[in-house]
Amino acid sequence: MYNKEQILTETDFIVQQIQDLDTVKDYQQVERQIHQNDQIESKMQELKKNQKQSVNLHNYGKMNALKQSEDKISDIESIINTMPIVEEFRSLQYDANDLLQMMISTMEDELNQLNDSTNNQK
Repeated sequence: MYNKEQILTETDFIVQQIQDLDTVKDYQQVERQIHQNDQIESKMQELKKNQKQSVNLHNYGKMNALKQSEDKISDIESIINTMPIVEEFRSLQYDANDLLQMMISTMEDELNQLNDSTNNQK
């Protein structure tokens, strides 16, 4: 049996191995590029400003202005989402999530098989 400290040590080792995967490295690289992109930063600030404005317009019952603000939010989101680096980020995010889900599923299967064999021995 393993104790808690041994499991945490093994977990750190596995985390390092995951971080060394090309899929994860590519994802992290593009994520850094997005955070450093002035155009995306500008659009995100504009988006946040319009979202706050929409909340205020909704609270004051100004439905026509709210509709215009929500249309502006939709336009900004479309601009952001069609930027090549954002599209690449979403694709890499999907790949990284898929990889992590596969790993989680594999661990669950292994644990369930171990649990089943332990229960069958009793």
